[in-house]
Amino acid sequence: MNYDISDVLSTWEYDRLNNIRKIKGNNGKEKIQIRLPLGIEQFEVDGRPDGKRPYGKESLLEYYKGKVEIYKKKRGNDEGFGLTKEDCSRLYEEGLLYYYRYVLFFQLKDYERVVRDTQRNIEYFDFVEKYAIEEDDRLALEQYRPYIIRMNVLGKGLNYLERKDYEEALRKIEEGITSIDSLPDMENATFTFEKGRSLKLLRSLVEEIIRERPLSEKEELQRKLEQAIEEENYERAAELRDMIRELNRGKISRYESKNRKRQER
Repeated sequence: MNYDISDVLSTWEYDRLNNIRKIKGNNGKEKIQIRLPLGIEQFEVDGRPDGKRPYGKESLLEYYKGKVEIYKKKRGNDEGFGLTKEDCSRLYEEGLLYYYRYVLFFQLKDYERVVRDTQRNIEYFDFVEKYAIEEDDRLALEQYRPYIIRMNVLGKGLNYLERKDYEEALRKIEEGITSIDSLPDMENATFTFEKGRSLKLLRSLVEEIIRERPLSEKEELQRKLEQAIEEENYERAAELRDMIRELNRGKISRYESKNRKRQER
């Protein structure tokens, strides 16, 4: 076996602005590669990022969830089950792999997988928060909760924006703002910083979407109504009010409303 990867590196020169790619592996499955200054990292796109199956499970998180279920069957509940410092350390190392991967997915604009991996790590945060024996192990993750919620929400929002579904994008982002804003404060500088930065970024994105999105039919009519009133064209204003009222009642379809406006021009 030739362990020298010089030939591989020479065919893909390092460029920090263009250093991520998707490839098809020898097994026919898609993988992600990132070119580093002195090498290449490779990630599986599904399952655990390194392709391993600890204890025959998809991940260590699934393995420990299984241990909880076994414990419940024996005891009737999960009271007394705990994650040792070593358990939490192993889960933390695994969580980092998913973090590295969803950052790459975000750069590749693969937002569905960003949502999938961030949701997985949120579940990991919740699991450790519930079962960690040592408080330090819980706090080590909780300080980053605003950040991971933000990334999850960005994945959802940007996914809908790519489909031009502005209303759903706004709804998802506003849900994320509420979720982050409602997090109990911690005496932790990282948590405070991440919470403030996340809220600022998401609120700015909401403002940008509202500013840049195409107007809805109702908003178009409302704007024309305001213009008619300003021009003291009260007959036209009355017609526009009727159209808005009918639209609100659902008596005319978008197509019919557009047709009517086209005829009036």
